[in-house]
Amino acid sequence: MANKERLGTIGMFLTALIWGYSFVAVKVVVQEIDPFYLVGFRNLAGGIFLSIIFFKKIINVKRKDILLSIPVGIALFLGFFLQTMGTKFITASKVAFFTGSYVILLPFFTWIMYKKRPHIAAFIAAIITVIGLYLLTSFDGIGSIKAGDLLVLLCAVVFAVHLMLVDKILNYVDSIVMSALQLIIAGLISLSIGIITSRPFNIDAVSSESIYSLSYLAIGATGIAYLLQTVSQKYVAPSKAGIILSLESFLGALCGIIFMKDPLTVNFVIGGICMMSAIFICEIGGSIK
Repeated sequence: MANKERLGTIGMFLTALIWGYSFVAVKVVVQEIDPFYLVGFRNLAGGIFLSIIFFKKIINVKRKDILLSIPVGIALFLGFFLQTMGTKFITASKVAFFTGSYVILLPFFTWIMYKKRPHIAAFIAAIITVIGLYLLTSFDGIGSIKAGDLLVLLCAVVFAVHLMLVDKILNYVDSIVMSALQLIIAGLISLSIGIITSRPFNIDAVSSESIYSLSYLAIGATGIAYLLQTVSQKYVAPSKAGIILSLESFLGALCGIIFMKDPLTVNFVIGGICMMSAIFICEIGGSIK
């Protein structure tokens, strides 16, 4: 059992690392591919990948499973779309930290939905998060906030709602089935809107670097990462899994600095430390009964 837990821990860390680099991959691809197509191809390919791996489960999908997975898929589409749009305007590092703030929002959403007061750690984390966001946006007035900042913060809100929906619907739908269905639904929605509102997708106009990055997002960051998380989480305690996965923000920022040469300012370092500290405090506090 100890070996399985160790392997599960490694699997969760690899998941966080794969998701961390995905912020860089999105930054590369979104310069050449319309966000609707990017989100669409990424999710649809990931969903098909999971469906092939877990074909025996998917073949027995019921109408109820599909209907219940629709709101989850819509939320996933909105979250990824807002994140991708935001990435067009701000650095991959900032996107990583801003997206990670959804962890701090969850206890308060739970409070609203289930009247369950959050642990004191959630309030402390919320205050630290505000300080971190203040530093990361270099806040000198309303005019200094970029459109990308607002889009990615809204993305964090949507991802928090998405996780609450997942938590509720997992009582009625198998986790693997819902993982595949939500990706397929999100992909189909995004591609449909892209076909209606955007110019036709022209693969000849896309560089090989973007094609490789899109493949990474579709198969690696979506298909393989979800598979790794699903398998690994069976052997790791939820509190430990949450803390490991929260490293995604730090790893994403680190990848942005290394691969995209994102600026490393004093404000960014202190703001990033605040964001990571808030996430850890929130995760650890949530595991205390």
